Amino acid sequence: MKRICIFILFLNPFVPANAQDTVKYSLQQCIDIAIRNSSTIASAEAQAGIGKARLNQAEASLFPSVSGYANQGINQGKSINPYTNSYINQEIITGQYGLNAGMTLFNGLSLINNLRQSSLNYKAGNMDAEQAKLDLTISVVLAYLQVLSTAEQVKQATAQLEASLKQTERLKTLESNQAISPAVFYDTRGQLAGDKLTLINLKAANYAARTTLSQLMNVYLPEQITFEPAGSEADLKPYTQPRNEIRSQALANMPLMKAARYRQSAYRKGLYAARGQLFPTVSLVGSLGTNYSNAALTQQITGSSDVATSSYVVYNNNPLTVYTPQYQVDSRKIPFNTQFHNNLNSYVGLSLQFTLFNGLRGKTQLDIAHINKQLADRQLHAAENRMQSTIDQVYNDMNASYERYIVLQQQAEDYAASYRIATSKFENGSITTVEYITAKTNADKAHMNLIAARYDYILKQKILDYYNLK
Repeated sequence: MKRICIFILFLNPFVPANAQDTVKYSLQQCIDIAIRNSSTIASAEAQAGIGKARLNQAEASLFPSVSGYANQGINQGKSINPYTNSYINQEIITGQYGLNAGMTLFNGLSLINNLRQSSLNYKAGNMDAEQAKLDLTISVVLAYLQVLSTAEQVKQATAQLEASLKQTERLKTLESNQAISPAVFYDTRGQLAGDKLTLINLKAANYAARTTLSQLMNVYLPEQITFEPAGSEADLKPYTQPRNEIRSQALANMPLMKAARYRQSAYRKGLYAARGQLFPTVSLVGSLGTNYSNAALTQQITGSSDVATSSYVVYNNNPLTVYTPQYQVDSRKIPFNTQFHNNLNSYVGLSLQFTLFNGLRGKTQLDIAHINKQLADRQLHAAENRMQSTIDQVYNDMNASYERYIVLQQQAEDYAASYRIATSKFENGSITTVEYITAKTNADKAHMNLIAARYDYILKQKILDYYNLK
């Protein structure tokens, strides 16, 4: 039951509560939903997150490295007392504890250039994510306008079908009364079938366009979902933005171009970092340590006495016994805390490391970095050329779309007027069925072409608007 409730709540934003109600989406809402649900954008953002993690690692490499150790062991049998350097035969518990630290002072600026390279790669990853959003936005705009275009064409085809149906019903009455030739009726009914096929095809095209938009948004779009009109009469005026200005804005501000420039700079820093690996490395190193052993004893003299020995001396021809002092000693184990503080030792120094020969690994990395930089330069140049060519092509297509729209607008008005005249004459019996069907076909086709041209021109304008980033 919990899973069912979650599933219903998930579908709630997209499914109307009442079958009779309708939900209307705007173009911006469709774009926002598509961006939010896109796995491609999520992947691009994840790659940017990986770049951020690598940048953090590169920043941390400039700080000192600190490591610690703690060794604890038990020794059985004969061994050397670490405090007296004498042999003992007993169980000894020992421990060593310490910290080691090191910091690179100079390595040919390799770490600095690695940091700069990681920062540039992170910025390039962010631009890749922004470009993915822009590409998806353009795709959604295309699909959205295609839905509107085919929906409007369906309305136009429905109106044309209704007109053909009325004409066919009128002629059917006349034919049944033998007022017209049967051929006139059948020609008109054939035209009616053609209008039905046109409507079927346009409905299929509209369904395909809605499916494409649904896939881009990654949501299910029921038939009750409708869409707000996109574009206005102002969008059907000539496009006034100069081509050179759009080209300049795109080259400077498009995420694709920014990413290419960031990567070019990143490969340059990578080349510097590889070159720095050939220099000696100077490091500041230090350590702090101590140790412990349960064999460590502290001894305190508590008393003494003279004890006769087997030795003697002769004094006045008389042997005299030699006495030696014997001490009473109190032995105690040294506590852990006392040993820990008493045995502390530290070290600070400079380390110089340089490579005499390492199988040409350093030179190979330098050669690879140099090749990568050359490839990045070429890729940036190619991207600039593609961007300019794309903008020129879209701009030319936009101008052609506008000119086509103006011509088709006049053509649709002319064919509509011709169709009205032909309808009047046909109903009065002044022209043949062929002439009437020809006039109707021309008018219907002109209206369909005009709808397609209008949305095509709006699409080209919106694409140029997205290239014209500021």
